[in-house]
Amino acid sequence: MSDIPLSDKLDGYPHPQDTGRLIGHEAAEKLFLGNYLSGRFHHAWLVTGAKGVGKATFAYRAAKFLLCQDGEGAGGLFGPPETLDVSENHPSLALLRAGSHPGLAVLRRQYDTKNKKFFTVIRVDEVRALNSFFQLTASEGSWRIVIIDPVDDMNASAANAILKILEEPPKKTLFLLLSHTPAGLLPTIRSRCRQLALRPLNDAHMREVLTPYCEILSPEQLEMLLILAEGSPGKALRLLDAKGLEIFTAILDIFRGYPRLDAEKLHALADSSGTKDAEAVYRSICELYPWWLTRLVRAASENFETDILVPGEADIMKRMAAAHPPSAWANLWDKGNELIKKADSINLDRKQVVLNLFLNVERMGR
Repeated sequence: MSDIPLSDKLDGYPHPQDTGRLIGHEAAEKLFLGNYLSGRFHHAWLVTGAKGVGKATFAYRAAKFLLCQDGEGAGGLFGPPETLDVSENHPSLALLRAGSHPGLAVLRRQYDTKNKKFFTVIRVDEVRALNSFFQLTASEGSWRIVIIDPVDDMNASAANAILKILEEPPKKTLFLLLSHTPAGLLPTIRSRCRQLALRPLNDAHMREVLTPYCEILSPEQLEMLLILAEGSPGKALRLLDAKGLEIFTAILDIFRGYPRLDAEKLHALADSSGTKDAEAVYRSICELYPWWLTRLVRAASENFETDILVPGEADIMKRMAAAHPPSAWANLWDKGNELIKKADSINLDRKQVVLNLFLNVERMGR
């Protein structure tokens, strides 16, 4: 692997291409494998699901499976395969894990070495570079596979360029388009793909995935993490790295005395987001703040009978919901998202952004 950062890798954790197992998505794998064995294998798959739910791990498992078939087709020496598992001793695996297999191309946001940050989109140049990939002579019977992670990150030019390729796909080529928000894609792209939805994992599967990384958490902290992650292992790991549990607890503490906010805790939270190396903390706040407002509206609509609230959360929500109707909180959600988007576009002071997010709540309570 190169030392250049990858936009699809979470620091400190294995890259999806190095993950051998995919827990909790057996039904999706079975559907994909069944289509492959049917002899009518679709050339493009739109793999959908929440960010971090396992889409990239699935895509790399599918790529490993196909690129390790050695031209055997859908049968093989010992009959049709029953899973996407491949032998750890297969020579192609080393190339795949090194990111250098000639049959695999991955499109993702590239790292801008000059400005030391990732580009905000997948650019059309990355799509055009596939032309040389398609021109390479593949071994007899082997596949070419293109993973786009995620296709949501493509700008308009890149999306139109990939659409043209999907309309006239090269022979023996599989496209795996990963999407967190498929509704935002070009309808013509969606129509040329077979959709495969990966559902949120249940708590048992989440515990199985997260166990190696959560040994220092108390049972109460792990329960809170499962609630916040909503069936997405990737989201759980991002929250762990960005102090998500502490931020969520701080949000509840700030709102606990609504309509007055805890000013001391609010300023402490804002301070934590404004330091030079606090990018992950700031992003976690910007994710959890609107998420919790959505959670408030949903819980109010269910008359607070949901069983996924943390201790004390229902009392805070009831106080806030009694003061304003769900529509008011939904409008505040819109206002908060607009502020976060504006902050990114014109580089507003992050500490002030966090303060304004919460002060907007207090102003509404007056």
